[in-house]
Amino acid sequence: MTRSILSARPARRAITLAAAAALATLGAAPAAHAAYQFTFLSGLPWGASDAQLGLAAGAQIENFEDTALIPGLTVQLSASSSGSYGPTGTLPRVFAPGADPYGNAFIWGTWDGSHALLNTGNNASAPYSSSSAWGDVTLGFGNGGARQVGFSLQNMQQAASFTLNGSTVVPTGSIANFVYSWYGQGYLRIDVTGNSAPITSLKIDGTIYDAWTLDHLAVTAAVPEPQSWALLAGGLLAVLGLARRRAAARG
Repeated sequence: MTRSILSARPARRAITLAAAAALATLGAAPAAHAAYQFTFLSGLPWGASDAQLGLAAGAQIENFEDTALIPGLTVQLSASSSGSYGPTGTLPRVFAPGADPYGNAFIWGTWDGSHALLNTGNNASAPYSSSSAWGDVTLGFGNGGARQVGFSLQNMQQAASFTLNGSTVVPTGSIANFVYSWYGQGYLRIDVTGNSAPITSLKIDGTIYDAWTLDHLAVTAAVPEPQSWALLAGGLLAVLGLARRRAAARG
């Protein structure tokens, strides 16, 4: 890590990044029916409510207070000298920033509770001078994917790329540089817009020099659009009508 977390908390501010599947330019307008919207909230009180964060009602929350993750969620850690794990629904251990033997760089890393996810290959801390312990995190969202994902970011200080469903939709540094300017902390929310595919994976690809935590991971499951429900209902009615006609024909 290149610097320690500062004690002053930033004033309220937010940015929105519109990233289309075919457009990788920061601030580009969403392409019709194919866009994901990134909103970084950098100045809300740490631990702000879900309503303040704009999270959808019914979102499932993973707070990393134990090693078992919420159903459908997996974590993979790669490119770390402290090992690797996943994709898995069970973490190798819990990480408590308040009990970090190397210092207090992650003391604000918990959004709720006393634990968070750290980007090392064993979810344990490492000497802050390490140039290889800090890896990349890939989140997987099963059960049909998610239409909204959110999580806190703390202490991210160098450029990182954010890759959705295997395609980079935010260029390197777009969010991380803004996070850096706000003392490495804030809440990132990603919303599926238009007819974009649900989020099935998100990779946060940072540098080997940068250590950070994420917490209060909110996942809102993808649900069929109203027109999909209408098609499904129409199909069921057609099947039911055919079954009744066949029953009547048999007398």
